Amino acid sequence: MSGIETVIINLRGMGFPLILLWLLTLSVVYGVLSHVEMPKSISARGVISIVAAFMVLFAAAGGEAAQFIENMVVSGIVIAFGLLIVVIFLEISGSKEGGHGGIHIFAKHPKIFGIAIIVLTILIFIGAGGLGILNLPAIRITEPLLAIFFFLAVMGAAIWVLMKEQGTKK
Repeated sequence: MSGIETVIINLRGMGFPLILLWLLTLSVVYGVLSHVEMPKSISARGVISIVAAFMVLFAAAGGEAAQFIENMVVSGIVIAFGLLIVVIFLEISGSKEGGHGGIHIFAKHPKIFGIAIIVLTILIFIGAGGLGILNLPAIRITEPLLAIFFFLAVMGAAIWVLMKEQGTKK
């Protein structure tokens, strides 16, 4: 085998076709939405295109990814419902820092609540079987794990470009 054939085989093994599919879907949907200026908000176009790209990716990836997403969505809904109940009770009790005229507890401590939401999201990911998908129980750096990191880097770069474009159009 020549060097080019080896590179192509390795890229296929790392999931490169799925990354290209994600990028293609992201760019086409974002381009069409920008061309017709459908949502006026540029960030809304970005979110719509990212969600569409993930939907196409999960449809292409198949069974295990679909089961993982289902577990995450169900767990997320249960946690969101629980948080909604907590917020309702906090609103009913009128819990404000400094008495009745004080600042609402969520406005007073936004970083703490943000960190709590991030921790809950990580726990949902772990509970839905995310560590099994990432092969983390053995903590080995393998080609699929490198492919996931590469995919996350490409996704981060695409989101950064979308945010940069939003900043220049203000």
